[in-house]
Amino acid sequence: MRLLPPISPVHSAVPIFTKPATASAKATTDKDAVSQERIETSEPAKSLPYPTLTQAPLSKTQSDALAVELNELYNEVMESLNANDARYIQRVYKLVAASEITARSLLAVAARLPKKRYKAGGWLLGTTLLSFSKIVNNMELGHNVMHGQYDWMQHPHLNSQKFDWDIVCPAPLWQHSHNYLHHTFTNILGRDHDVGYHLIRVTDEQPWTPEDRSNPLKTMILALGFEWAVAFHDIQISVDEYADAADKHELLQQKARALWAKIARQVGKDYIALPATAGLLLGRGSAISTLTGNFTANIARNLWTWAIIFCGHFTDQAHIYTHIDDQESKGDWYVRQILGSSNIKGSTLFHFLTGNLSHQIEHHTFPDMPAHRYASIAPQVEAICQKYDLSYNTGNFGRQFTQVLKRIYHFSQPNADEQQAYEQTLANENKRLEPTQKQQRISEPVTGLKRHIPQVVRQSLYYAFARANKA
Repeated sequence: MRLLPPISPVHSAVPIFTKPATASAKATTDKDAVSQERIETSEPAKSLPYPTLTQAPLSKTQSDALAVELNELYNEVMESLNANDARYIQRVYKLVAASEITARSLLAVAARLPKKRYKAGGWLLGTTLLSFSKIVNNMELGHNVMHGQYDWMQHPHLNSQKFDWDIVCPAPLWQHSHNYLHHTFTNILGRDHDVGYHLIRVTDEQPWTPEDRSNPLKTMILALGFEWAVAFHDIQISVDEYADAADKHELLQQKARALWAKIARQVGKDYIALPATAGLLLGRGSAISTLTGNFTANIARNLWTWAIIFCGHFTDQAHIYTHIDDQESKGDWYVRQILGSSNIKGSTLFHFLTGNLSHQIEHHTFPDMPAHRYASIAPQVEAICQKYDLSYNTGNFGRQFTQVLKRIYHFSQPNADEQQAYEQTLANENKRLEPTQKQQRISEPVTGLKRHIPQVVRQSLYYAFARANKA
């Protein structure tokens, strides 16, 4: 069995920043100095919902001092990783495998049970257990392993280069849109494409259009099919990102083909191969039980992961940034991660089922730290936030989820200024268009099957199967 090549000592998966000038001088973290600078520095408006920041809330001296403390905490944990952490993720992997095998067996035999209530009970138990397995595979196992949190183990498949999860999105596409873009440019409008997922308006910095009135409906569709939105997300981003690249077609073709190959494997497994196998061995009833159980479990996993992700990013105190500082230091980056994230309080089981993304602040601060360690450092992170007067947004699931729903509804409706701005933009656009252009725009709508297929899906199909034009 081939092992990975030696991996360098673990380090935080964040972009390279200029070194803080005060990194070696702990004196700059003196409490009196920090308190004095608070008076001279603009602070985030904590009492107002949906805050937007146009500049860093801390001075460079403060953010550099913050970085020193957070770096020390990070290094302390990473240097303490040992066999117990390795055994933990291996047990999680075994739990996912065992629960999936048990669940699929229950679904297959449920239809063979003698009474209807036994059949229903067997199906419900199997579906619940399969939902559990898929949730843990997605959250505590897949998300965290693919973040590189266990690369230090040099395990043959529990590493960010080899592991792939049980959803339709290929690991490399997710790692580009999530690990790189989202975690580097967190909550920066126009740079972090997870801000609304190109579908939902979540800040007043996004211009309002009449389509935003359907935000609640679009959110429901997004939640039900969340794995599909995640799968096509990187294609949508890459079409723009590589717009001027000479090898655009080749890059997008590679991504699109990987996506459709993964879709074929997942759909084939859950909706064709496994039901067909159950049907051949145990009869038609087992095929139907397996098919419906797989479908329900995938929906349950989608709803759960959507809820946890949105509660971690779109509560009423999740800050949005309008731009990134060209001189952003690691301390500034830490501040942006903290203010752009929200935690969820809960039991040990709840945290496990969220992949410990209920500690979203800690995750965004230390994305490659094993997530099961977040609970132990949360009090220290919160204390550091209090010291620098940074909001540490946390609350129970009901509170955070309610805030998310309110935010989505709030930005679906325009205020008077937003309505006027939209009408003015529309009027200006009409003035710029010649009469023939107006007529052309009206007379050439998308028709036929295309009107029912999202643009990003059409784009992925085009790049997957079209040949590049030869110069």
